[in-house]
Amino acid sequence: MTNLMASRTVPAQLSQEVLFQNAFNHAAIGMALVAPDGRWLKVNQSVCKITGYSEEELQRIRFQDITHPDDLDLDLRNVEKLLAGEIVEYQMEKRYYHKSGEIVSALLSVSLVRNDDGTPRFFISQIQDITARKQSEEKLAAADDEIRRLRKGLLKVCAWTKNIEIDGRWISIDEFLSQYLQLRLTHGMSEEAERHFGRRTPK
Repeated sequence: MTNLMASRTVPAQLSQEVLFQNAFNHAAIGMALVAPDGRWLKVNQSVCKITGYSEEELQRIRFQDITHPDDLDLDLRNVEKLLAGEIVEYQMEKRYYHKSGEIVSALLSVSLVRNDDGTPRFFISQIQDITARKQSEEKLAAADDEIRRLRKGLLKVCAWTKNIEIDGRWISIDEFLSQYLQLRLTHGMSEEAERHFGRRTPK
């Protein structure tokens, strides 16, 4: 009876290990096992793609070595809280240095696996590349700032000459619409200008 139970337990454990390995290796996001001192123990191909390093190269360094210095202190404080048992997991946005030298923005989620005696064994890190999203956010923020700046400038409009003051110089409505707003112009005055400011009737 004991042998029968053992024979059922071993295949079940093997199945769980195989399932974990497949989920780890083929995850769409970066998955890594990291030692308490920051050494990369095992990474999947998504981590290699995000960082530009092979698994062998990463295993020779620590996560601290490729973390942006402005993000390292917060990351290490969270690690200390995990090790001390103050938290069970943490999530943060951080930047890594790609092997090429470029900066990669990532969403990092970390939890800690402990040994039976409670001592830290390794961290399980999930790393999602959010570089494209951050770049889009930056572009939207820049566009919003430009719109606010232009709106402020648009308060200075000369109704008689149909000119607008932009960056300390006066330009025509047509020039503003074509250069700043990329609107199509017709002969004399743009369609947008005619609609908003009206065409002056010659005396």
